[in-house]
Amino acid sequence: MIRYYFLLTMLAAGAAQAQTQPQPQLQVCDPQRIGARELADCLRTASDKSDKDLAAALEAALKSIDARPKILATRRARWRHFLIDSQTQWASWRDQECQDLAPLEAQTSAGDPRLACLIDHNQKRTTDLKARYP
Repeated sequence: MIRYYFLLTMLAAGAAQAQTQPQPQLQVCDPQRIGARELADCLRTASDKSDKDLAAALEAALKSIDARPKILATRRARWRHFLIDSQTQWASWRDQECQDLAPLEAQTSAGDPRLACLIDHNQKRTTDLKARYP
């Protein structure tokens, strides 16, 4: 019971923190501070950067797997394969989420919600990969 309460407390704290922190795309491209044209350019640039950062994080994760000592080559190959497969599935989910749902869920007409969604998800995935594969 104590574990259950602790888990609920942690989830509530995480949800509260997520609500108070601005989304990654708003940290880079704030529609309150820049005009529509600049916002569109900013989102495209930030989206390209987030794609590159994510690719670099995946490459670093794969190198981290290769650098692990005392792991059989067959296990290392399976690990790499599963990480690449997982990334492919994640990217497919992200693309559908951002192409289909983001425009419908957008609360504002400022900027392209698809690009904002890609930036946010890419940054979260990059952070996750870096934490899992230091």
